[in-house]
Amino acid sequence: MEEDAMPEKVKLAVVGLGWWGAELVKGVRSTGIADVTACFARTAASRDEFAAQHGMKAATSYEGLLSDPDIDGVILATSHSSHGDLTVQAASAGKHIFVEKPFTLTVEAGRRAIKAASDARVVLQVGHNRRRQPANRRIKEMIDSGDMGLVVAVEAHHAAGRGLAIDPAHWRASRSESPLSGMTGMGVHQIDNMLWLIGPIKSVMAWSNRLLKRTELDDATVLVIEFHNGVVGSLVTSYVTPSIQRIGVMGTVRSVWNEVDGKRLMVQELSDKEPNPMPVDPLDTVADQLHEFASSILGTTKPETGGLEGLRVVAVMEAAIAAADRGGAVEVEDVG
Repeated sequence: MEEDAMPEKVKLAVVGLGWWGAELVKGVRSTGIADVTACFARTAASRDEFAAQHGMKAATSYEGLLSDPDIDGVILATSHSSHGDLTVQAASAGKHIFVEKPFTLTVEAGRRAIKAASDARVVLQVGHNRRRQPANRRIKEMIDSGDMGLVVAVEAHHAAGRGLAIDPAHWRASRSESPLSGMTGMGVHQIDNMLWLIGPIKSVMAWSNRLLKRTELDDATVLVIEFHNGVVGSLVTSYVTPSIQRIGVMGTVRSVWNEVDGKRLMVQELSDKEPNPMPVDPLDTVADQLHEFASSILGTTKPETGGLEGLRVVAVMEAAIAAADRGGAVEVEDVG
């Protein structure tokens, strides 16, 4: 008997060819069920170099890419403000969409993108990969099982010193592309974690400073967060301080922290003087989410972080930007 033929891989295209675009290509190719066969960027030299380096074809326009019948879906790793319109265009062309976080910069743009994907019946997934870290999965299990006791607070810190080296002319250094600076590109990961772990956010207060004045970006931002269930939280981000990725949940029985970006899980019982390590398994969360995207295209699953999950984060960000601008607590829009 002849062996069954291997199913054809999902064929994807990547749009936005910076360092993260290359990481996404690597993630796709590690899934075993998908490949990136085409790419596009506005600069011809960039896309030709990327195509040659990664073994794919370079499209000369986004419209041409979307008209290619061999492409099943697109991966958007472009400037933050472009996500909404590019998603709508891709959905209108019948292409499935994986869009990097932040989903959009406004709730209005996010709603348009979700409607376009829904109308076209295509998959829409947002790249909030950090909730997939096994350390965060374990924290979620502990909360849901009652092992934490009553959860009363959550704290997070997400920082990286990349802002000290960023070209002031780069789009990431623009205040319009990165309102609240590191909160837009990094803090949104922890906002998604908080929404998933704790629940809907009711209101936020925000403070942001700009001391270096090297670019338009703020140096550090702090959010104080009130959840609908009464839990309170804080989130610090910075583009100009050493790398820290941490989230902790405090309960009346024990507290637990995901540290070093998922590499270390620490737990402290009420009677403990200090936290103790718990075992945590490694996981390539980028590859994991892209495997889910390809599987969703094949119809075997659905995205964990779809348009609605991405939109909930955007609503918190909109409130945080308003709070930083005018002071005081700002209510978060209920987007469902």
